[in-house]
Amino acid sequence: MNPGDIDVDALLKRLHLPTVRRLYAAYATRAAAEGWSHRDFLALLVAEEVAHRNDTRIQKSARHAHFPFIKTIEDFDFVFQTSLRRLQLGPYLGPELVSEGRNLVLSGRPGRGKTHLAVAIGYRAIQNGFTARFVGASALIDELGAASRAGRLREAVQAWVVPDVLIVDEVGYLHHAEDAANVLFGVVAQRYLHRKPLVFTTNKRLRTWGDVLHDHDLAEVILDRVLERGEHIILGGRSWRTRHIDP
Repeated sequence: MNPGDIDVDALLKRLHLPTVRRLYAAYATRAAAEGWSHRDFLALLVAEEVAHRNDTRIQKSARHAHFPFIKTIEDFDFVFQTSLRRLQLGPYLGPELVSEGRNLVLSGRPGRGKTHLAVAIGYRAIQNGFTARFVGASALIDELGAASRAGRLREAVQAWVVPDVLIVDEVGYLHHAEDAANVLFGVVAQRYLHRKPLVFTTNKRLRTWGDVLHDHDLAEVILDRVLERGEHIILGGRSWRTRHIDP
């Protein structure tokens, strides 16, 4: 076969290599002008393809996570939020979050950065190659309660066990249904069994979760399972949202 007769563009299209297909002609010109070796030419093209695919995966996974916004740990103002050091979050920013099934409860008054940090942890997990899902506590409890009444709670719970990282936001911000503890326990118990991490945010003290979830015993069991392989971080200081107002 004569190399000159090969339709490279058609082959790259058939192999589903869009980034290589887009760049190879320009890189071939640069390679000739700058004296690249065949290996360097190929290595750069493959690296570009892998980087593009990874970026695409991250964007797709972030959409599927249903984050309310995209925030990263680099965006967080640790100078303003003096009650927390970045070093404390180290165990939640690497692959060990998932490999070791670590959990986290972020509590504090509104505006202290709880949701920002939870999203940042979930987004970092996606960057590390895992999946994440974000859901409001009331929405999750309402969905599970409806499934329970319809006789399909087991299937509904299983759907929330699938993501590598599950973020449950704003426990106690809104009034939760009377069966909150019962249906939430199903998710916590299954994720505990499979060593899959949970991140909770809440504006309530943990000792009041029994009132929030309408069952003191089950609330204690839920927190017992979450904190066995997890940590509770309390965020203090001033509200980021009202930082422009003199204290």
